[in-house]
Amino acid sequence: MKNLLTLGASSIPGEFIIPRLLSVMISHLPEIELKVEISDSLKVFESVQRGEYEIGIIGTHFDSTDVDFTVFVKDDRLVLITPKKHSLAAKETIALDDLKGQSFVTRETGSGTRAVYENVFKEAGFALTDLNTVAEVGSTEGVIQAVSGGIGIGIVSELAAKDAIELGKVTALNIPLLKMIRDFSIITRKGQPLSRDASKVISVIKVMMTL
Repeated sequence: MKNLLTLGASSIPGEFIIPRLLSVMISHLPEIELKVEISDSLKVFESVQRGEYEIGIIGTHFDSTDVDFTVFVKDDRLVLITPKKHSLAAKETIALDDLKGQSFVTRETGSGTRAVYENVFKEAGFALTDLNTVAEVGSTEGVIQAVSGGIGIGIVSELAAKDAIELGKVTALNIPLLKMIRDFSIITRKGQPLSRDASKVISVIKVMMTL
């Protein structure tokens, strides 16, 4: 009988990073059944903080004295995507003023992606309220699907949007003034020894992400 290990993950790690590692993890750790529960970064962080998960993987850094952060993916870039035939799609370079009033599909409060672009907007003198938010979606894939369906523009991980961009379902725009990058971290509760299974899973993830 396999040992069950539950891992908390925000949407990008849970939907795009961990699934790509599963075949390797299964072959290296046949004794472990990995269960991935996907939520936003804040909820995963709080669950690790309370000891509900031994391991979490998120894309936001929260100041904390009781949670350790170990970066394992650096500089994931966020991109602004539009429907294929959107008026902005033909522009080579986008200015911030071009975004004002545009229909926008946002992530929910607590999302690491949203935290990054709200902070970058603020530093650039722009605000989420300068956009016309038409929908709040609880996952990256949901944003991509909404944008490809023509609802509005959105901001997502380039890693997550790669397939949709290559298939021509959405267009990624270049906004020189907005440098939107973030790291993904493995988080654990400080001072709480990890189980042998949790240590093995972390080791495999770290090794695979360096290849």
